[in-house]
Amino acid sequence: MNKNRMFLRPASLILKILSTWVFSLVLTTNSYAGAWTLKRDQLLVKTSFLYQKTQDRYYSRNTPCPLGHVCTSSGQRVPFPFNGESQVTAVYIDFNYGLTDGLELRVQIPYFIIEFEDLANPERLESTDVGDIRFGARYRFLTNPFVSTLRVEAKAPTGFFNKDSEVVPIGDGQWDLEFMGQFGRSLWPVPAYVNLDVGYRLRFAPDIATSTLEPGNEFFFRGEGGYNVLKNLLFKVALTGLYSEKFVVENLTILDSQRRVLFFEPGIYLKIKENLAF
Repeated sequence: MNKNRMFLRPASLILKILSTWVFSLVLTTNSYAGAWTLKRDQLLVKTSFLYQKTQDRYYSRNTPCPLGHVCTSSGQRVPFPFNGESQVTAVYIDFNYGLTDGLELRVQIPYFIIEFEDLANPERLESTDVGDIRFGARYRFLTNPFVSTLRVEAKAPTGFFNKDSEVVPIGDGQWDLEFMGQFGRSLWPVPAYVNLDVGYRLRFAPDIATSTLEPGNEFFFRGEGGYNVLKNLLFKVALTGLYSEKFVVENLTILDSQRRVLFFEPGIYLKIKENLAF
């Protein structure tokens, strides 16, 4: 595995994305939202893409306030020091398989290209590799008056991770185990649905030889609703929240290490044909 190589040419990146997308089209079937599970022997392959480029970070008392800025509270958005810039490109491939009509297995494999550079180190190498793999199962135990599903999932520390500040890590270096309840309801004859996910994530300490950082456990939720404005066109909106406990290093609590994040996510779902949608 080549974890640190110079930035891929755009043509190479485009080829990777297109080949992954074509592969998913060959295998994909109808997708099921939220609490709804796949039918027996049904396979869903979903490909997701992420691109982020930013010169900002969130301020905390563990880091100095940039020159020319007034830092008044934790979580305030400020520039990276030394004109730093972060760039992330990621591809996620999800494999979901219906073992029975109510029991579904899932594996997610991510691939990252992460680059961070600043004036202090303008030649810092990028990190490219498979990230932390997720796997688990979920069981639908109720269909009326709403669909209810219990999901158990683990995240394995398969992604490249080290303590070298000159190399951007791909993974977190430790195991996660999460439990989630998913609840959904179709509002038919109104062409709409609502869904609520509520979960708790246990974040285990890494191997002491890898890191002394112990991440805090996390509570998270996601509320989602969708409406078919046309037969093949669905608008949806989601609100996702994350609340974590504080991080610990060698029994010392890190200041401002709690993560409290709220995401607002509008989206469009366009069905091209029976087994193809964006």
